[in-house]
Amino acid sequence: MWVGGILLVLIIGLISIVQLILNRKWELIYTAYGYEDYFKTISKLKDEGVKYKVELPVNARSDRFNDNTQYDIYVKRK
Repeated sequence: MWVGGILLVLIIGLISIVQLILNRKWELIYTAYGYEDYFKTISKLKDEGVKYKVELPVNARSDRFNDNTQYDIYVKRK
C-alpha cells in the first residue's frame, strides 16, 4: 500500500520536473476559456508573428454544449 503511494508521488514529481524544464523558455501570457476567446487571442498573436504554444490542463474540457475549455497560451521568452 505504501509502495504504491510513494511510487505515485515520485511519478507526479518527475512529471512536474520535466514540465518545468521544458517550459522554462516559455511564459504564460493568457488563459482563454472557450474556443471564441482562444481563437481571438491566437489570431492576434499570428498577426504579430509571435511564436506561441497552447496547453490544455488535465480535465479542462467540460462538455460540448457549454464550452468552458481552458487554454493556457504561452509565448517564447526573449
